Amino acid sequence: MNDTPSALRALRERFPHWAFLYNPFAYRWYALHGRTTTLTADTPQELAERIVRHQVRQRLTRPQPRQ
Repeated sequence: MNDTPSALRALRERFPHWAFLYNPFAYRWYALHGRTTTLTADTPQELAERIVRHQVRQRLTRPQPRQ
């Protein structure tokens, strides 16, 4: 059974500001955010983990606003 549609739906619900694609010929999952961020993975679970790590890294490296 092909679980790709439900995996895409789950990713889109969990990360609403990201776009997701699956390439069945390459067996690769893609996450796109803005014009510069593209993440790839072998499974949707791995892709979700990479997005979380990316978001944490972005928060840690974002400059703090001046007060």
